[in-house]
Amino acid sequence: MRKIIITKIALKNNSKINDINNLTYELRRQGYYWSNIIDKKNSDENFLSIHKLEPFAEAPAHIHENEEIIFVIEGKIEINLKNQSFNLSTNQICQIPANTQHSLKNITKTNSKIMVIFGNNDPFSKTSYIKNS
Repeated sequence: MRKIIITKIALKNNSKINDINNLTYELRRQGYYWSNIIDKKNSDENFLSIHKLEPFAEAPAHIHENEEIIFVIEGKIEINLKNQSFNLSTNQICQIPANTQHSLKNITKTNSKIMVIFGNNDPFSKTSYIKNS
């Protein structure tokens, strides 16, 4: 016999359900936009954002103190990780270890969209960008 367990989930007052097809994006650097969905405003521990990259837009080399997960929603991106390049296409995922230098770039002539996940609700406050990269 199966037991059914019902759990009450206590959401913060500002929690909400988001439709990733109806997000408002902020320009963060040339051709690179993102929309924070889960961050320090509505989570004690996690961060999730959707990033939209115009053709050939990129994030320069940088390091986060926390592990990062990148999931490609649509398009194709190149991730440079530890001086190696990897191409990721729609529905592929990459796990980037904490304190690992990396960069990424949209390598198509159309927009690409990625989901970025951290186990820290404010990961960019502890991000270091590498000069001349």
